[in-house]
Amino acid sequence: MNEEVQKEKKKIKDTRKHLSDKLIRGLNVPGSVGDDTVVGLRVHVNKGGSKTLYYHYSDKHDGKKRHKEKIGVFPNVNVAQARNQAKVIAADVMKGKSASQIKRERQNEPFVKELMEEYVKAKLKEPKYKPSTQKRWGHFNNAWIFKKTKDKIIKAMFTKTKIDIGSKKLSEVNMENLSEFHRFVGSKSESAANTLIEMLGVIFNYAVEKKLVSNNPVKFKTEDLFEKKEDNRRLTWTQMSSVKDRAIRYDDRSKNNPRLNIDYYKEKGLNPVSCCLIGFALLTPRRYKSEGGQIQWGQISFQEKKLFLDKTKVGQKGYKLGPKALKLLRAIKNESFRKGSPFMYNDERSKYVFPSHIFGKFKYLGKVNEKPYISNVRRTWRRILGDLNITYIPTYNCRHSFLTNALSKIKSVPVVGEMAGHSKKSGYKSTLRYTKILDEDVTDALNIIDEDEAESSKFLNIKEAV
Repeated sequence: MNEEVQKEKKKIKDTRKHLSDKLIRGLNVPGSVGDDTVVGLRVHVNKGGSKTLYYHYSDKHDGKKRHKEKIGVFPNVNVAQARNQAKVIAADVMKGKSASQIKRERQNEPFVKELMEEYVKAKLKEPKYKPSTQKRWGHFNNAWIFKKTKDKIIKAMFTKTKIDIGSKKLSEVNMENLSEFHRFVGSKSESAANTLIEMLGVIFNYAVEKKLVSNNPVKFKTEDLFEKKEDNRRLTWTQMSSVKDRAIRYDDRSKNNPRLNIDYYKEKGLNPVSCCLIGFALLTPRRYKSEGGQIQWGQISFQEKKLFLDKTKVGQKGYKLGPKALKLLRAIKNESFRKGSPFMYNDERSKYVFPSHIFGKFKYLGKVNEKPYISNVRRTWRRILGDLNITYIPTYNCRHSFLTNALSKIKSVPVVGEMAGHSKKSGYKSTLRYTKILDEDVTDALNIIDEDEAESSKFLNIKEAV
């Protein structure tokens, strides 16, 4: 009996083949071929030469009745995708779902772009997602998921390919087409490609929670992604001192109660508010926009010598301010009460340390500037670096400059990590990037090693002489 069963199984297996894209392309005779990997998956070759993939199965409650569910037309759906979809249907059959229910659910199955749209409306909100993060999601979604972009390069890319992850049903998404999509986007922007994969991972976790899919298909490892390129350029202590001296100028007549020398800025043709924000960014390890330009007077305690930040990457926290940063803030505070000062306003701007002179004015395309604080100092920054013959680096690198040079001086990762607001739980992992930037630390270490060897060598010679 066992031999007969084995023969029957072998006979059935012989009627199937290991389906592959290459094999299906070579099929020309009308008929069907089954897959030896996923039982029930078959490719049907029609008289006209078209090839359609189906999953054949029996109802769990009525094993005699056979059903088939259309998966897709080859090559729009390849073998790997067909196997994944067949497995999903097989799982539904095992759960006891009827053929009509499976068909209905597959017809109503959302596309990736519909899932993304639902997630954005339901979850992409504060406090979990800051406005800047929401804006970033919108930018990448419009360009690569919804294909609504004015970027001529991206438009041209989509006209030359069939890659369209947003128009795929959830069950059609797998590592193969995700990797293809990642490479496709990466040919334009590697950082955008990595970000999109991260976003897709988030929305598919949401799909699992909503029971729209059984598993998250986004399973990228670090080595599967493009290497993150960090801009480690920085100003030296000498360069930082020169920039600060150019950006911050006090009135010599006000030593005990600091005031700014507004006439100096007028003579140099410099924006005093932009200059002071640049100075603040170089006197503290704060991010110059979110933790600098946007700060309000209510967040500063001169008595405690602290800056309190509500919306940082690590949550609410108070940060100590050094004597020079406090002096600058006191000078700006004094200016905010002086009539005619670029820091004094009687509207919403009075709340902010670095008020914007273009608040409420038209900027471009008829849009009104709705930010009461200064958000762009690029022109002043570029001007100062140019005047000092310093090679241009992005304004964001003020933070890198401060932290790298601080680590070089005090040699303590935990202390610099606390100053930066990095996570203690992760062992200040983010802070360690600054140790890699410091070539001098490697040189010092090598010098110490050489000294140890030299001392050891001398000690042995003495012993041998004795």
